[in-house]
Amino acid sequence: MNGWRALGVALLAAVVVNAAHADLADLVVPRGEFVGLDTHRLYYRCIGDGAPTVVIDAGLGGSAVEWTEVQDALAPHARVCTYDRAGYGWSDPGPSPRTAERAVSELRELLARAGERPPYLLVGHSLGGFHARYLAARHPDEVAALVLVESSHPAAVPQHAAGGHTRRHAIDEARLAAAAAAESAHAQAASYLNSRRKAVFAQMDELANFAHSASLVRSGAPHVAVPLVVIARDTASGDDAAREAHWRGLQESLTALSPRARFVVARGAGHDVHLSHPEVVVGAVRDLLAELR
Repeated sequence: MNGWRALGVALLAAVVVNAAHADLADLVVPRGEFVGLDTHRLYYRCIGDGAPTVVIDAGLGGSAVEWTEVQDALAPHARVCTYDRAGYGWSDPGPSPRTAERAVSELRELLARAGERPPYLLVGHSLGGFHARYLAARHPDEVAALVLVESSHPAAVPQHAAGGHTRRHAIDEARLAAAAAAESAHAQAASYLNSRRKAVFAQMDELANFAHSASLVRSGAPHVAVPLVVIARDTASGDDAAREAHWRGLQESLTALSPRARFVVARGAGHDVHLSHPEVVVGAVRDLLAELR
């Protein structure tokens, strides 16, 4: 049995045991709704009122439920939508290839069929940052502002996603392991949902097409005219100083996308800022809402 499969089996066993806990069991029951596209259904949850609507796109291997704390905190101030990309969480598997172009097309269709109206304040975490940037570049009239949280960067394509690597289709073991060990019940619920076969294959598909998605983002509009907040992790949270310094530089470079950009370091946070320090994301979004209004 290879490494990722062994991890998946061990992780599934662990989270199934955890899911027996009543509180966690409640979290793996969908609280939102479903929209049927032509080929599959997507899960979404929209709560609150007030324009612009905040739309959150999770990272690779992530799902809507892990954004519950951020969404609930923002709901008194705006309408906030989370969703599961095809294959993740409660959504059905979708057609391949899973590229930024396809993800954005499906998100726009979901929002339209759900009755949500642009322009949106987009929050993109990790790979979701690619999708936020691609949507802003291709449909600028639909975007009011951007928050990029530890966003993927076209200049940082993982080795196993760039081709020529024996594990180019491997799932992100480190992120899954971190989610499984997290204290947050929402993170554990997301880990449980995304340990299922459909989610593992969705993640493998997104990784296999990561380099292509990066090229799509790279070829998009070099600048956006909307307010932008870039949120980066604390470099002290990593073990490799050189790697952390390089990543910090890439994150800071994203501020060049907009003349109205602001850079925020989430002190004490790792990659999943929304789970460990949700107040940082909430604060950035609320600041932009105030600016836009």
